[in-house]
Amino acid sequence: MPIKNSTFYTDEVNFFPENQFRLIGECAGKKLLLIGRTKAYGDPIVATSQTDEPSQEDLYAYDLYELMKFSHEPVKIVGEI
Repeated sequence: MPIKNSTFYTDEVNFFPENQFRLIGECAGKKLLLIGRTKAYGDPIVATSQTDEPSQEDLYAYDLYELMKFSHEPVKIVGEI
């Protein structure tokens, strides 16, 4: 499961290994996964997954706070970030 836009974040983010991705909520009916943290402040980097098998789909990384700020859909956090 490649993170399609990971090169955009290369110098700024520590991405977790795939086995450490963690479900933390949902956004627009999709699962919200914690997939990394920024190097500077430890801000959460997330991706949305449509299936129970995120390793079977391409994921896109988003800064959680930017997603919450600009998303037209509610972001529901149910797990620890």
